[in-house]
Amino acid sequence: MIYNAYAEQNQQVSGISLVSCGHIFAKQGREINRPYGREDWLLFYIAKGSETFYLKHKVLASAGSFILFAPGEKQHHIYEGNQTAEFYYIHFQCKALPSEISLSTSRVYDAPFNRQVCDLFDDIIEETLCKQPFYEKLCVYKMLHLLTVLERSVLRESHPNKENFERIAHAVQHMNRHYHSNLSLADYADLCSMSKYHFLRTFESIIGATPMEYRNNIRLQHAADLLLEEKLAVEQISALVGYSSASYFSSAFKQKYGLSPKQYQNQRR
Repeated sequence: MIYNAYAEQNQQVSGISLVSCGHIFAKQGREINRPYGREDWLLFYIAKGSETFYLKHKVLASAGSFILFAPGEKQHHIYEGNQTAEFYYIHFQCKALPSEISLSTSRVYDAPFNRQVCDLFDDIIEETLCKQPFYEKLCVYKMLHLLTVLERSVLRESHPNKENFERIAHAVQHMNRHYHSNLSLADYADLCSMSKYHFLRTFESIIGATPMEYRNNIRLQHAADLLLEEKLAVEQISALVGYSSASYFSSAFKQKYGLSPKQYQNQRR
């Protein structure tokens, strides 16, 4: 059984147009063999079961894995399992992938199964079937979202600290929601069930900044917004974003933006 939806759109959005998408329930022996590929791009995702790809070498890919084919690239893959497998796919057209997407083509990417990926595929299929106003825009934006989620999963799998990604993500989420809270390094480590020094090393390895550098950056971004939106004194904004010293806040702000808070406020207004 195959759920297939055609976009029927002629106008590109950000240089991309959707051709078709679908959700496949495959039995043993289902095979795709296109020696010269297709005229469009193909994103193929394994939601359940496995798929054997014949690239330079034979590759067996399991649930969570995906592959991207460019126009004209050979596509040869077959399902050899016993149980019903589930695949998602999108055919789309563009001259080249957006520069922000760093995925290679004709390469199987191994990643754990991700329910969010399936939900995004389902959203795109639903939009394409219903064809409500502006569905073309939504489909393209959701597909770019989908590609970004897949890129993130690949990065996590290849990162030496991949087992700690979720722990660090918990700390990052807390910092973004409670940036004005003056938790210590030890407090954040406790949130992640890690020792203080292990948390510090892991956080910097994954995020590229120390926990306090990351939190200070969030605070300064919120302070910049408040300087433009609220009629508050610098001392008040300093306290609102979590700084106990207005002079330290002003120094940190100038280091980031090249202007004092008051200069920034006057110039932007």
